[in-house]
Amino acid sequence: MSTYERNANWITGFLLLLEVGLAIMGVMRLSGPIPIHFNGSGEANRWGSPSTLLVLAFVDLTLVGLLWLVRQTPTELMNFPGPRTPDNVAKQRRNIDQLLATIRVIVAALFLCIIGQIIWISLYHKQQIFPWPSFLFIALIFISTFIGLVRAYRLSASR
Repeated sequence: MSTYERNANWITGFLLLLEVGLAIMGVMRLSGPIPIHFNGSGEANRWGSPSTLLVLAFVDLTLVGLLWLVRQTPTELMNFPGPRTPDNVAKQRRNIDQLLATIRVIVAALFLCIIGQIIWISLYHKQQIFPWPSFLFIALIFISTFIGLVRAYRLSASR
């Protein structure tokens, strides 16, 4: 495991702990219906129980866990560009592992942001969230994936 991936795992773990703690705090502190869904402008359009925050944290833990399981896939089962030389396989594997580590951090940060915004608007009786952070995190996932794909093709071309 590379230093990059180790650091990304530490950051992901920290974000997940923060998220679960924030969700538990939200469940204990909030009462009554809270906004749980928002339209594209950030306006609340569905309400639910504060325990929904725990569901969001569980969904994030599940997604990050699935991304971790994908990381455990044997290299022999992976499909990537270029010849299957030992050098190319090792480089492609590092690229894939770094991409998955990056996406785990972004997903954990996205859910932390969503839970934080739900708690914030519930505590301060606001009518809408700021939609741009969610769009930013989704854009970061696409950009990271694009960079990972470009790197995979560049690695396959260099011999």
